[in-house]
Amino acid sequence: MASPAPAPPPSSADLGLKSSLVVVGVALVLRVVLALGTNVYFDTAYYWQWARRLDWGYYDHPPLVAWLIAALGIHATALVCGTGTVVAVWGLARDVYADRAAAWRAAALWSVVPAGMVAGTWATPDSPLLLFWTLALWALWRERWLLAGLACGLALLSKFPAVLLGAAFLLAGLSQRRLPAWAWGTAALAAACVTPVLLWNAGHDWVGIAFQLRHGLDGKGGWATLGEFVGGQFVFGGLVLFPLAWVYAVRGPPTQVLLRMATVVPLLFFGYAAARARGEVNWPAMAYVSVCVGVAGMRPVWQRVALATNLALVLAVTSHLFFPVLRFKRDTALWRTQGWDVLSALARPHTLFPDMKPGDVVAVYAANYQLASQIAHYAKVPVGTAGPVRFSQYDLWPPPTVAPGQDVLWVEEDGPFAPSALTDRFTAMDEPAYLYGTYKGRVLHTFRVWWVRDAKP
Repeated sequence: MASPAPAPPPSSADLGLKSSLVVVGVALVLRVVLALGTNVYFDTAYYWQWARRLDWGYYDHPPLVAWLIAALGIHATALVCGTGTVVAVWGLARDVYADRAAAWRAAALWSVVPAGMVAGTWATPDSPLLLFWTLALWALWRERWLLAGLACGLALLSKFPAVLLGAAFLLAGLSQRRLPAWAWGTAALAAACVTPVLLWNAGHDWVGIAFQLRHGLDGKGGWATLGEFVGGQFVFGGLVLFPLAWVYAVRGPPTQVLLRMATVVPLLFFGYAAARARGEVNWPAMAYVSVCVGVAGMRPVWQRVALATNLALVLAVTSHLFFPVLRFKRDTALWRTQGWDVLSALARPHTLFPDMKPGDVVAVYAANYQLASQIAHYAKVPVGTAGPVRFSQYDLWPPPTVAPGQDVLWVEEDGPFAPSALTDRFTAMDEPAYLYGTYKGRVLHTFRVWWVRDAKP
């Protein structure tokens, strides 16, 4: 889209090559330590369930994360995608500035963006999205239209918001009054890649696309939810990097208009969505790819401050997850990453209920899809959801087979009593047993387990 900009002049205060290499190395080690030293994230367990039933689509997202987990496993999916994204940021910045030092600065900055750290540690749709968004942006910058179409298609197979990169490219082309004819071929190839997913949605009442629209735009929003979104960007994007995103978007070099649009379009779109409904702070994560490339060409003081603040945050959170000295009323980070492995006891439910015989229980039901997925992952038993829970992929799959006279378990954490939709199908229900998910002496989870007996004909 533009000729390479000249490299910034050398400076004694510049973020040096050695410092950049150290940061990239430290970030990679932290990702490996976090991936292997924490429990499986509940959303990751949900996508692991998808990987056991491969398809062209799922209720929540397109299928690429499931395909990768099936091929590589949970940890390798996140680590390969995360490392690949760092490499792609390096390559994009090298071509933008025609300078390897600037490329390493951009890679170091991206390595410690919290949103990128999360996606590079725990496998979610953001993991492949960030990789293929960056590869597509790089290919568009170099006007490699075939590669751009393939990368855009894979990004769309990761998450539907990848379409925002097309919007950014179109806006950049209009601002430069230049829209190469080959770009239409890129769009056609990307559309061809995602067509099977659209056909799957068409065959399932458009559940995936409808869910994304409702989840992102239909709800009780306003100034409060917009404020939550903005506050979240100071954490997931960076205390300094998030403000610099707007500086870069408004005052960045004219030659980098594509990167600037790739920054502002996701931030504005999801900011608008946050004003309509309560969203998730990770949604505009891809915007920070181009921010890091842009900041790599800014004054060295901003590079250092942005890098230092994000590195400090990443180190602090990592330290807390392994050595939790501070105590919070609700420690969300610790709750999400530790204590779930106690659910493996549900593979042997007779140890919880003295009167139960091995083999009596044929399935486990849970109050939500996250808990059901964690049970499936750690206990390796058939699972389902029941009651007034959020619609999920479990509602599209057939429920576990329970014959007359067989038993199930009902498990919840801080949730409702077993719903009548479940208990009405059985004859009796015992008092609950308890499982406590602990870490470093702290009780993070209290699971109540009911033995629901004797399924009716």
